[in-house]
Amino acid sequence: MEVARLVLDFVRVLVSWPVITLILGIYFLHNFKESVNDFFRRFVEGEAYGVKVKAATPSDQRKEVKDAQQFTNLNDVERHIVENPKAVIVEYQKLLNGFRWERAFNLIYGTQLKLLEYLEQKGSAGDKYVNLLPFYNEFVRRSKLSATQYADYLGFLRDSQFIELSGPDNDLVVKITPYGVDFFSYLKGQYPFYGNKVF
Repeated sequence: MEVARLVLDFVRVLVSWPVITLILGIYFLHNFKESVNDFFRRFVEGEAYGVKVKAATPSDQRKEVKDAQQFTNLNDVERHIVENPKAVIVEYQKLLNGFRWERAFNLIYGTQLKLLEYLEQKGSAGDKYVNLLPFYNEFVRRSKLSATQYADYLGFLRDSQFIELSGPDNDLVVKITPYGVDFFSYLKGQYPFYGNKVF
């Protein structure tokens, strides 16, 4: 009798909704892996617990292509530069910023991103240099790179022009720069899961 009850309890657990959901989820991901990957490559918008997501549609793709200038030869490029010098400078700046932001995203640590996110919430007031130590301490705890100095940890963000330090040495204030805000906006648009970086 006890064995039968144990077997029934085991079967009840096997057919419960969490187990069935897990099996269906694994089946779905296995069979539709390419579709899911394609969706995340085109992912442009999302929400959290209300589960609202949005991907770029084919009409969005066509609009992007139509808006982009198409050049077939070098003469067309030179003519465009001569006729539209300001527009070319703006495009060059976008291209250069995109390159710099991609390079910075490859180098930046997850805790540094959290720090930038925190400073963005603080706005123009920023926060005291010493109040940002918990981000550095979390980095050291996760990475085990205890030889890294706090100044070097913040130095990358400062050299990248994402933050600025002001005030006397004994009472420094750290603020996110407009360039840092632009970098963060770029990350949110390009990498919805930017916060998953380690350390």
